[in-house]
Amino acid sequence: MTTPKRPTVDLSSCSKCGGCIEVAPEIFRFSESVGYLEVCDLDYYDADKVEEAMKFCPENCIYWEEE
Repeated sequence: MTTPKRPTVDLSSCSKCGGCIEVAPEIFRFSESVGYLEVCDLDYYDADKVEEAMKFCPENCIYWEEE
């Protein structure tokens, strides 16, 4: 399933637990150089994977943003 929306992470709430990276490493990554989580720049995002990452995020800081 694909979507025209982009997942976004509220970095001020993110605890850097890495759960989203475990669920969807093709969508989320941790940037060692800047010290925070990033959403990979993709043409489309698998909505099922993003929703699963949202479900397991302990801080509820992942959300959809319209492109």
